[in-house]
Amino acid sequence: MMESGAVGHLAILVALVFNILAGIAYLAAARGKSSYEYLGRYSYHIFTGAVTIGVIYLFYLFFSHDFSMDYVARYSDRALPFFYLLSAFWGGQEGTYLLWLFFNALFGYIIIRRGGQYRNYAMAIFALVNMFLLTLLVKLSPFAAAPVVLADGLGLNPLLQDPWMVIHPPVIFVGYSMAAVPFAIAMTALILNDYSEWIKRTFPWMVITSLMLAAGNILGGYWAYKTLGWGGFWAWDPVENSSLIPWFVSLAVIHGLLVERRSGALRKTNLLMTAFTFWLVVYGTFLTRSGVLSDFSVHSFIDLGINNYLVGFLILYFVMTVALFIPRIKSLKSVPLDYNFWGREFILFAGTMLLFIFSLIVLFWSSLPILTALVGSDPRAADVSTYNSFALPLAVIYCLLLAASPFSKRQPFSLANWTKTALPILSGVALLGFGLFYIVLDAGFVFGCIFTAAIGGLLIYFLKPEMFRALVPGIVAFVVAIIVAWVIGVRDYMYLLYLGMAALAIVSNLIVVARLASTDWKKMGGQLAHLGFGIMLIGTLGATAYSTNEKAVLKRGESVETYGLVLSYQGMEYDLQYPHNELILMISDGDDIEDARPELYYDKRSDGLMRQPYIRRSLLHDIYFSPEQLRELGDGGGLTLREGHPVGLGDFVFTFQGFEMSGHGGGGMDGMTVAANIEIREGDSVYMVQPISSSHGMGGGQTEMTANVTTFGAQQYEMLIKKILVDRGAVSLSIPGLTEDSPPDELVIDVSKKPLISLVWGGTTILMLGVLIGFIRRRREL
Repeated sequence: MMESGAVGHLAILVALVFNILAGIAYLAAARGKSSYEYLGRYSYHIFTGAVTIGVIYLFYLFFSHDFSMDYVARYSDRALPFFYLLSAFWGGQEGTYLLWLFFNALFGYIIIRRGGQYRNYAMAIFALVNMFLLTLLVKLSPFAAAPVVLADGLGLNPLLQDPWMVIHPPVIFVGYSMAAVPFAIAMTALILNDYSEWIKRTFPWMVITSLMLAAGNILGGYWAYKTLGWGGFWAWDPVENSSLIPWFVSLAVIHGLLVERRSGALRKTNLLMTAFTFWLVVYGTFLTRSGVLSDFSVHSFIDLGINNYLVGFLILYFVMTVALFIPRIKSLKSVPLDYNFWGREFILFAGTMLLFIFSLIVLFWSSLPILTALVGSDPRAADVSTYNSFALPLAVIYCLLLAASPFSKRQPFSLANWTKTALPILSGVALLGFGLFYIVLDAGFVFGCIFTAAIGGLLIYFLKPEMFRALVPGIVAFVVAIIVAWVIGVRDYMYLLYLGMAALAIVSNLIVVARLASTDWKKMGGQLAHLGFGIMLIGTLGATAYSTNEKAVLKRGESVETYGLVLSYQGMEYDLQYPHNELILMISDGDDIEDARPELYYDKRSDGLMRQPYIRRSLLHDIYFSPEQLRELGDGGGLTLREGHPVGLGDFVFTFQGFEMSGHGGGGMDGMTVAANIEIREGDSVYMVQPISSSHGMGGGQTEMTANVTTFGAQQYEMLIKKILVDRGAVSLSIPGLTEDSPPDELVIDVSKKPLISLVWGGTTILMLGVLIGFIRRRREL
């Protein structure tokens, strides 16, 4: 009988063989043996078919609950709903490599159909890219048999059981796969020393790479915000940065390609940055999957024995790029860049360099654990403040470029006398920045530098009358933003400058977007992306630097006021053992009462408490409710009776005489009814009552309490079971009117206010829409 994983193993091996055959055949065709191109194409078809069969078969194993497969058993169980069974495919390393390879296989057809004169060499290089993933899949197969066949799987990590995690990984891997297409074309252009169409064949796919990397990072940030409960969306975690860096480098490439397309400048830079984008994807895989960051990142995978392969391919792609680039340095013809400060070419170049420099700095600090481990025995990672210390000043300078970009022209502009016009302006701004802000107001040396560069650059742009008139609305927004920020309490000078420059960039690009929207919308992609980026910057500062939080301790049934809201904890929907157990939290805002349901429950897979926040959204801020702890407060008052021990209360004497059980619990309490036999004496009268506790089988034990109503004297008292204390041979009862009940537990919850966080999500959405419009335009040009 054939093992369950045999089909999958065979599919990977067939894919490996025919990928090698396709690569060799395309290489032969590229070297003049054109008849081999037919073999290459059909070998690639078989390779793609084999990968597709592997993907379909792994889905089949998940949906048929074949727990004889180790990967299926580790990342799914029978209780998973459809969409989370779907996402269990990419729940671990093995599945993500197969998913990545599948996208690679599909995107190879872009080169086959649109590669032009670069097709054959590019497909040979693309086959080398596929070898990276195929090698990992041979070593780390998702079709490996489980050491022990389980009746049910271990299940998917509860944090991954979220709609956004169904979408986020495929999106980010589309970006990773797409990065290989421009890489293969760039390497082929170097091999052929032919750059006549390399931009045309590369540009649209680099735009898609950037779009999908942007979407993947943004979706990941949103998932972290709404699911993890820590209240943030970006933590500068090294693993998070591993996908951020190639995104920013891809943006740099796009700006650089625009310069080369218009003037022919920056060709060498663009070829290297295109290769670097792909290399960073592989390096990010090494950071994430090798386990080198396991002590420094909550996202890092453990080492599964593939480190040598990851390092080997990193070296291979780096050496290949250098070996192809260095011999072409002298023959690579590139037009000198026009460094006219007011020209569009210079602004695009400056934006390219700023994005690239930012990416290199983030790369360095993200790699710090590796670098420090190489030179010492105490590896360490950079903290959040390290990243913020350079990200915020660079953002200020970038906003200047975003503001000037829509109004820059190709026509040359020069000053009649630079020393008599621009130099005094820069000197005055420097005197203000360092003399007033740095020395007198103690704003810091970095602020003095950034103030001089940003305000000085802005005033230099004013020397061109046409640009000055265009920037007037943005200048008004700059001033208004600073005044508003000061009025609401912002006192940090760097923050004030940052907000002012972001407002300047937003209004400047909004003007152009409004004009193009009604005339030629396909040309507004860049300005729309810049508009979204400026909005995102304001939201990021508000939601991080000015986020506040308060700890609230809520006893069950009692109310506490925080941030103008009245909170009342009313207990749990089920109990802490129940998956996705909800806390019942009532939020009152005047007459408006909201039923909030944050989650708090124990997860067996991770052996810890899982928390999911509740978010109260509005345009100006979010109120973020993150449960931290549920503390029991004893028996919660009432009357506790031990078997055979009479207890007097009021005019009554209560004696617990044992339990009567019925139903079927399979060894547990599920589906069982427990009755407590209670003898009650009142003078010469004796009553027997049986309060009942029913436990219904709902995975964690939902308990429904019911009680008999008994008449004591002239009154009627309701008795119900609060707790069954089997280990103590006792029962805890509540008798309203006789017992004074206290809250059984209290909820500790962190409540935080996130100003302007809606601008983060709105701005990033606008940014992605702008990049998409840019792709449509470049694709039509192709």
